[in-house]
Amino acid sequence: MKFLKNLFKKTVPKVITGMLILVFLLSLFVFWGWYVKQVNKAFGLYYVYKGDKAYKAHKLEKAINYYKKGLEKYPEHSLARCNLGNIFVKYEDYFSAVEQYEEALKYDPKFIVCRMNLGIVSAEKLSDFDKAIREYQTILDTKRVVIHIPLIFDSVKSTRENKTIALYNMGIAYRGKSMLIGEKTHAADEYIQKAISCYKKALKRKKNSYNINYNYALANHIIGNYKEAGLGYCRAIELEPMVFDAHYNLAILLKRMGKLRESQEELEKSMLIANTQQNPFIAKYIFDVYSQVVEKSTAQNDFKTTKRGLAPESQVKEGMRTPHIVTDEIENENDPLGINHITYIDGKVVVDSEESDKYLKKSFSKCTSKKLFENYEEDTLYNGRYSKRF
Repeated sequence: MKFLKNLFKKTVPKVITGMLILVFLLSLFVFWGWYVKQVNKAFGLYYVYKGDKAYKAHKLEKAINYYKKGLEKYPEHSLARCNLGNIFVKYEDYFSAVEQYEEALKYDPKFIVCRMNLGIVSAEKLSDFDKAIREYQTILDTKRVVIHIPLIFDSVKSTRENKTIALYNMGIAYRGKSMLIGEKTHAADEYIQKAISCYKKALKRKKNSYNINYNYALANHIIGNYKEAGLGYCRAIELEPMVFDAHYNLAILLKRMGKLRESQEELEKSMLIANTQQNPFIAKYIFDVYSQVVEKSTAQNDFKTTKRGLAPESQVKEGMRTPHIVTDEIENENDPLGINHITYIDGKVVVDSEESDKYLKKSFSKCTSKKLFENYEEDTLYNGRYSKRF
């Protein structure tokens, strides 16, 4: 009996081990492709890891090589494909970028960021607005699993933000498509209206966005909705007072409406912002428009005096609401160049740039023509765009 027990103990483990080896060898024969795929996947993940490190270190050539090696072994790695597409965008190889984005989405159709990139490149770089609109609509239609872990992760918020961006970008694409068709056509107006609709939906989700408010105003400006355009520009100015675009476009709109005094004020602001941001060519262009407005207002006797006085008192007499800024050069022995500058805002000495910026931001955030648009009644007989370019 004891002999049988010892024999059992010695033989059974060997039999089991042999059976396991046999099963393993049989699985290798039957599932050889699966094993090869797992080994390739391991190598692919290694190369992708190296590619990610190179990408973060801005070593783009190395990143491309590593990603390509990784994708040869593991083609389903959608994030690596998307990153590769992003690198191609940096090299302005937009067709290759689109190809990589599309491949990534084949493996992961719910990869929202990659789909967004595909839409942006299609619209802004290749002028394929229809494709971009389809991609943005797919993002809006995509349903994702809701995950909410307090203080850690909230997929509801990220999904909402992505859909807001998709709506905004769709508005940009519709406007681009309208511009591509050309002005004064029914189809072009329809696309602008669709852009406005997208911006409206985006504003319901994120009302305090400068970009959405500005582009909403611009689309209304293009199609001739004075009231909505003006209020949109004002909201954008209140949110980001030191961006010249909204001030400038508001000035053009006011000029179109014959409000030359208000137009001149916004042009002054936009010109000053462009100068402080060291954009001399833009400032020169704005100055040329400003000169035209001043000339026209002079002809219409809107202003008794068109030349700015140096003293704040003269401004008050003229009724000017734009802060008067003067910079004088003074000698300074401590300055290597022997020159220093002192700035006056409405006659007050501003010691440093921080104080100046704070003052300007507060002053420029007031949209003085807002009431004009709040009380403005659209011409119900007018239908279509401006008869002249703005």
